[in-house]
Amino acid sequence: MNGVSGSQCRLRQLEHTTKMADTGTPQRPARGGKHPPKESSGLLMSVIRTLSASESNEQRDREKARLERVHSVDRGNLDQVLTNFDTIFGDVSGRLTESRKRIRTIKDNLAACKHLLHCKRDELKERWLEGVEHKHVMLLLEQIDEVQDVGERVGAYVGRKHYLHATQLLVTSLTRLRTDLKKVEALKDVNTDLHSRKERLHEALIEEVHEHLYRRWTREVLSLRRQGSGRDPATALARAGSDRASTTTKADKARKNLLEMMTSPGKVRGLGDGEVLQEDVSGSGNPEDDSQHFMAIVVECLALLGKLPDAVETINRRMQKELALIIQRTTQQIVEHHPPAPPEDEPPPASAPTMLRADAREARLLQELLQVVFEQLRLVVAAHRSVLASLRCSADKHGLEVQLYTMPDVWSKVQAALQVMLSEYLDLSQLGTGQQQAPAAFTEAASDLSSFFSKKRTPRSKPYGLFKFEASYHAMTMNSYLMEQLEQTGGDTVTFDISVTDGNASSTAGRGSKVGKRVLVCSPSPHNITAIFNPLQLFIKEIEEALGCSPGTHCTLYVFITDYIKDAFFAQLHMETESRLEQATKALDLWKTVKDPATLRSLKVSRPLLESSLSVWQIIEELRWLLGALPLYADHFVTRMCNTLMSYRETCQAAYRGITQPDSEDKRIISATWAKDEDISRFLRDLPNWRALQAGVTSDSCLEDENPEEVGERNRKEAEILTGNLGDQLIPQHEILADSGQLRTLAHLQESLEWFGGCIVKFAASLPVKSSSSSILVSGEVPPVSDASVQTLTSLAKDFEELAHTCLLVLHLEVRLHCFFYLLPVARGGVFASGLDSQEPDTEVLKLIKDLATIDEALTSTLHPRKCKYIFEGLGPLIANILMSSVVHIRRINENGIKKMCRNIFSIQQQLTNITMTRELALDQARQYYEMLYHPQDEILNVLMNRGKQFSELEYLNALQLLHRSSPGSSQETLQASLQKLSEIFGEIGVTV
Repeated sequence: MNGVSGSQCRLRQLEHTTKMADTGTPQRPARGGKHPPKESSGLLMSVIRTLSASESNEQRDREKARLERVHSVDRGNLDQVLTNFDTIFGDVSGRLTESRKRIRTIKDNLAACKHLLHCKRDELKERWLEGVEHKHVMLLLEQIDEVQDVGERVGAYVGRKHYLHATQLLVTSLTRLRTDLKKVEALKDVNTDLHSRKERLHEALIEEVHEHLYRRWTREVLSLRRQGSGRDPATALARAGSDRASTTTKADKARKNLLEMMTSPGKVRGLGDGEVLQEDVSGSGNPEDDSQHFMAIVVECLALLGKLPDAVETINRRMQKELALIIQRTTQQIVEHHPPAPPEDEPPPASAPTMLRADAREARLLQELLQVVFEQLRLVVAAHRSVLASLRCSADKHGLEVQLYTMPDVWSKVQAALQVMLSEYLDLSQLGTGQQQAPAAFTEAASDLSSFFSKKRTPRSKPYGLFKFEASYHAMTMNSYLMEQLEQTGGDTVTFDISVTDGNASSTAGRGSKVGKRVLVCSPSPHNITAIFNPLQLFIKEIEEALGCSPGTHCTLYVFITDYIKDAFFAQLHMETESRLEQATKALDLWKTVKDPATLRSLKVSRPLLESSLSVWQIIEELRWLLGALPLYADHFVTRMCNTLMSYRETCQAAYRGITQPDSEDKRIISATWAKDEDISRFLRDLPNWRALQAGVTSDSCLEDENPEEVGERNRKEAEILTGNLGDQLIPQHEILADSGQLRTLAHLQESLEWFGGCIVKFAASLPVKSSSSSILVSGEVPPVSDASVQTLTSLAKDFEELAHTCLLVLHLEVRLHCFFYLLPVARGGVFASGLDSQEPDTEVLKLIKDLATIDEALTSTLHPRKCKYIFEGLGPLIANILMSSVVHIRRINENGIKKMCRNIFSIQQQLTNITMTRELALDQARQYYEMLYHPQDEILNVLMNRGKQFSELEYLNALQLLHRSSPGSSQETLQASLQKLSEIFGEIGVTV
């Protein structure tokens, strides 16, 4: 057993020694050599366990035979390994002996060479020096050859816009000419040429910086807006990229670069990350496609040229001019892309032209200009942020002390450029003149309208100066500002043409040539602020966020806009609104009406309206539009509305007083007096026909459920109330409105004020109030206003509606007073006991019929049919009451008189039927009342007993007394007996009249 394990150990040691012999170097035995004994001992223990567990000698013999076979095989393998080891060891030993011999030979040769070199030392040194000299000459010749070709190579690089390679080559060559090749006189012209190329390269780099800072954005943004149809450039870029994702054209790369510039400005690859700027000169792409990387390369080139401080100064100095040129180029592009429309393409509107807002087409062009300019300015700011990062990194990299401008400086120049542009479009140069010539504010109370129709002496105009120096402040300062800013950008490349025409001062600037008047997309006007205020506020918010303004502080552009609106626009607006209000309310055509069907359909009305009401409503609509256009000043505009409505309310009240209150204080118009009487007014407004009128339906449909007796009772009650207030006295002519033109005027006033008041009520109800509105406001929406303003508007609307109701009541009462005026004298002055049978009605009745026809004609074309129905409804019972109660004033009557009175009633009934298109049953009863007078007293009483009551007791009493007066010789006892019998009859029977 021990023999077997010992042989295995020797075998492993032999293999280890063989490996060491192969490597040729002795190695330390591995620590793992202790593991095989563990394996051998394990094998030995296995054999011992097998032998001890065997039951017979045969089994042990078989195990012994097996072990001997294994041992014989291991011995053969060991003999083979030992043989191989002897062979390898002999070979290695021979190679080591040969190596020792070669090393000894080399040492002998080196010693011999050293001895020989020591003998030739001076000659070798001379040859070495000649070699060094020839090598330096060859290097200079190579440098001279390279320097001679630098100009062409630099030009080729610059032509392909590979500025980094051109700059590095140029700087290296100039350094060689300044150091190694300084004394080479033949390179003097080359040196001069390279310095000239350096200056030209510096100028080209400056132009490239400005090209990528300002000029390319005009082309890109305008192109993208045309492709995107006015959409946001980032959206258009993203959409263009998604539509053509498979293509890699130059235009697509430029758009991708533009999108990166807008979304992640200021990140420059190769700077700040330990990387080195690299330039691709393979010619596979355009170096300008990646604008940020290209500008970083340009800035690095300027740093290599030593021109970084000059470049920073030039960029800062030319910034204002380049921003102005962006606006000028954009304006020119928009003007060329949107040629002026021919006059026939845009017909004027049917209504009066507006004065408080900018023209729609010009407003769209100005908004487009502003949006395009904003998009470019955002890109310019992003480009400046990227350039500043490049300038800062290059300065740190090259150890340069450069005073850099800051982003607040850029935003300041942007705001200044926008202020110059806005000054042109808001016409600041004309504010002084406009304010100087503004008429006096309309603050006095409206007086009697007759004063406006009377002949007046033309006042003599006071001479005034054509201009004042203090009024021309804006024009002087703005022109000086433009000249100063443009002169600072380079005197030889900028020229000015400042001209004054009709008081308009304009300044223009061009590049390289003289330019005429500056091109504008629309005419200058203070009202242009309404079209651009909301976009300006959004951009101002961006500026303030970029500048980090604290709450309550604002940028200069915000201050400029707010000061302009408060000091200039509000003054202009006040002047124009007051002028329009005065023109609408104090002109000679105050009662002129608008009858154009298209205009009335657009207003959803069917009757003519006063032109003054339409004009004032247009002013209110313009101010309402300004609520959304200038939302920060909503309360101011609502206050302006209230002031305008108060002035117009006073004018309408003066107009009403001018009709219903004559000049003489001792005269009065009865209808107006009654309409002002609280009891009469409340009584009339409590009637069902008034409630039906206010509900917007006809009184017939409202009173379908009422029986004729209730209708007759209501009308009779109204007639009794009016008769009781009037008394038995005749009405003087000056106490009625005899002129139908005045009634038509009242009707126009009623229709207009009712429509006007309804519009104001709807408008006030649509206004959001601050107490119930959220703070989030979408641009262009009407902002919330104070509760007090809304209440004031509602109160003023109620005043207009109340005045309209008063006018309608006056018309209602006036028609009834006309009936009293013409019919009361009929009984007092009429002859009803004549012997002649007259076939014509009384003169006063004919006048009443003609008067009713005239009033109907005047009101039908002026008032709504339901209002006309309200005015003329109930005239039949009123006239019947007047005629039947007039019996007491008739002294005598005969058959001819009765016929005449019946003809009077029939004529009036015929006229009322033509007006109301219904038969007046009350007049039939009045005619029957007079026909009753054909019978004697006893027969009348007998019919009353047999058929019942047809009239009231008073009417029967008056009839019996008239018959008594008409019968000469009739005793007073007969009359008293008839009256006594009448009283008994009414006390006994209860027949309803």
